[in-house]
Amino acid sequence: MKKILFLSDGKAYLPEIEAYKKVFSEYICVDSRNETNINLCEYDLIWKFMGMDFGKIDRPIIHEYSSASVGMFPKVKNTIKFLLNSKPSVRIFLNEEVRKQFFFNDGVPCFYRDMGIDDIFFQLVDTEKTYDFVYVGEISEKRNINIMLKKFANDLSEYSLLLIGKYETGLYEQYKNCNNIFFAGFIKYEEVPFWACKSKYALNYIPNKYPYYLQTSTKLLEYIALNLKIVTTDYEWVNKFEQERKMQFLKTNLSLNNINDNYLKSFNFKNTDINDLRWRTVIEKSRIKEWIKDNI
Repeated sequence: MKKILFLSDGKAYLPEIEAYKKVFSEYICVDSRNETNINLCEYDLIWKFMGMDFGKIDRPIIHEYSSASVGMFPKVKNTIKFLLNSKPSVRIFLNEEVRKQFFFNDGVPCFYRDMGIDDIFFQLVDTEKTYDFVYVGEISEKRNINIMLKKFANDLSEYSLLLIGKYETGLYEQYKNCNNIFFAGFIKYEEVPFWACKSKYALNYIPNKYPYYLQTSTKLLEYIALNLKIVTTDYEWVNKFEQERKMQFLKTNLSLNNINDNYLKSFNFKNTDINDLRWRTVIEKSRIKEWIKDNI
């Protein structure tokens, strides 16, 4: 059997790797995060999540850009990747907007593979609600979660908030004794739907800044699959998605200033069908599979 190596630095949350492994089951697929002492020459295809890559190897290589650069000076980082990264066999981008951030014009073919939803998020319905709100994701100040937590600890103290994900110690110490804020911490991916669906409302809390406003919110897709009522910050991607899908999300800002009982109960929340965004469908639509069959 042909062998594919998914190569990453282990820092990013990459649910797409497990999805790829299921779709490409006719190959031996290896996730570098679970392996040590990797010999690249043992593989027929190297699939790298970028990152920088200065190396050259005599076999097909994919560079996947599932996000534009984040953190300090993201646009400078994009430029450095454009100028210095080695030339791959093919590139994969989250969407057209992410591709535009890198300025590649070297003739390397590219594919678009948006985020998808695991089947496990479609399997839970009519679950008893234990919490008012749930937030799934990184719990850190760089994501402005400190603003959200302060609001729940004070003005929204009548609402319970379940937090699922890795948290900064400082934020945990500051809010661990709040009676309405519950830190579940990092839990297994397959357990996330079970816990998230115990809430009435789901928070898609994304700062309206580069590059986040350009990119698909995986957690929002998963919230919708669980049929939770969506409360989201207001930014470009979510507005476009809501309009295209004919959904209705309650919009707010980072300070959650308009959240109150009357607004929540009177708002006409609406989710529509997103079965076409299951991982298998998304990956097959991208036509990456056909390229791989022709090139390894």
